Amino acid sequence: MDRSESGAPRLISLFWSFLKLAPVSFGGGYATFPALEREIVARRKWMNEEDLQNILSLAAAAPGGVAVNASFLIGHRLGGLKGSAAAAIGAIVPTCLIVISLFLLYNHFSDSEKVNAALRGIGWGIVALILYTVIRLGRPSIKDKLTLAIAIASLTLLFLHTNPIWLLIGGAAAGVLATHRKNRCVVHSSQTSQSKAGGDSSYMYFI
Repeated sequence: MDRSESGAPRLISLFWSFLKLAPVSFGGGYATFPALEREIVARRKWMNEEDLQNILSLAAAAPGGVAVNASFLIGHRLGGLKGSAAAAIGAIVPTCLIVISLFLLYNHFSDSEKVNAALRGIGWGIVALILYTVIRLGRPSIKDKLTLAIAIASLTLLFLHTNPIWLLIGGAAAGVLATHRKNRCVVHSSQTSQSKAGGDSSYMYFI
């Protein structure tokens, strides 16, 4: 069973899920996002796609390794501190073993033309995985003209070598201001509708 009596995923299930994902984490954390979506949303059904995308966006924005951040946040969302520990251990331990093994193999075969050609091919595959992740995260995030403008402006500033921390701060500030303005417009529209309704009822009473 994947879930405990309380309905939360079992710690061993969290550990095993992230342990299985570690071998496909070539290319960094962004390359694991498609596999995470298949495991967490499609197979396990532990959370919906929107919640997972919000967590992955936060993991990408936070300092540190994206894959470790994602495992910690997902584990905490599903099982609290114990869940975050189980998921993070499952993600970290096999990754460390794989990195050490690859380092030893690369030192031994680094002069091989076939090995270098294989690494170049892996690089293009990783680019494809990252592009897929960008599309999957960007499509639900760009909801209107404002979010599209923020995305275009951020991409332009990245090419101009702007520090990413300023892009995150600017994007957060723009989102907060836009939400505040939208709420004020909704309140104003509601008050206007109530005033019109009150005026119409008074007119009918007078007649």
